[in-house]
Amino acid sequence: MNRPLNEGEILLVNALLANVSDGWRTLTPLEELNVRDMDDGGMGSLRFEPANTDRHFGRQLVEGWYLDADEIPISVSINIDQFGELYELDSWKVDFAKRISLPDRISDVQHGWMEPGIGPRPA
Repeated sequence: MNRPLNEGEILLVNALLANVSDGWRTLTPLEELNVRDMDDGGMGSLRFEPANTDRHFGRQLVEGWYLDADEIPISVSINIDQFGELYELDSWKVDFAKRISLPDRISDVQHGWMEPGIGPRPA
């Protein structure tokens, strides 16, 4: 079922898009886009649902990561379709568990791939 992005998803997508280095920009405000939750076990992946349904994966636009509430890293990337439009927000929690939370601040989202050793702090 299609739905609008929630505030946390808008923050996450904006944080990622702020690091796009090739000049790509979306023409549609994020608040006007609809998404569909993907069947990923609750890790938070979304498919953007524009009017054009004859589309497929084009390329990865940007990637980053943040720590979930349990301090387990979540890798996130934005992919665009063959027309250069937003296609999906791919979200992968590295322990394959369900996502607990979205980042609270843009600064919580790190650009690029996760650094080795990121994860829960020892007790």
